[in-house]
Amino acid sequence: MNKIKKFKATFENGGFWEFYKDLEKQFEGFLEYVPYVNGNEGTYSFKLLSLILSIGGYIDSAFKEMARFSEFSEDELCKKILKRAKEKLGIIKSGVEAFDENYGISTKVVTFKFIPKRDYIKPFEFTEHKPEWWGFYTELKHDVGVNLEKANLRNTRDALAAAFLLNTLHTPSVLRLLDYGLMKNKISHREVTPSPRNREVIENMLRKREKINSFIETPVFVYDYEQ
Repeated sequence: MNKIKKFKATFENGGFWEFYKDLEKQFEGFLEYVPYVNGNEGTYSFKLLSLILSIGGYIDSAFKEMARFSEFSEDELCKKILKRAKEKLGIIKSGVEAFDENYGISTKVVTFKFIPKRDYIKPFEFTEHKPEWWGFYTELKHDVGVNLEKANLRNTRDALAAAFLLNTLHTPSVLRLLDYGLMKNKISHREVTPSPRNREVIENMLRKREKINSFIETPVFVYDYEQ
């Protein structure tokens, strides 16, 4: 009898992107009934509670997977993430510190598309030693009854923006999105061809933190590589 092979989700094989897409689709579904317009940002619900808890778990898992990336094997900050995870300690501060060093995540901006304008979010900017949305996520995780109002549209959006940003910054994920045809040229808005040469050039630019004349867009967010 053949044994079923276990699937290990990674950024390299697109597993984390597929998980992210499902989270974003749930958020889009909620927006069909409660659009993100001025005055609705504080709308809260049990659906958003479930979603923000899922996103928090996603971020936690994503940081661990990023820390296991072969190129970070000797990185002391990434070792700290895995050590704290093994000891069942919080890793959000260590995660932001590690990937600030490698990707500058605390300064990166995600564009949120909503009517009638655009919002610009820094999902990993610290407020009192952690991203603001992470504080709301942990409060919800530990005491829903008291904190349900924090499961609102704005906090869910910011948490989802953080998940999106990790996918658009972590090098193996970016190369996977390039292969999927999701990277677009800013001038022509055409797909960047995922040829071996283009992959090599983009990978080198990412490692050197050079600006790339490209962007990645979903129905909800945009990340611009020229920032």
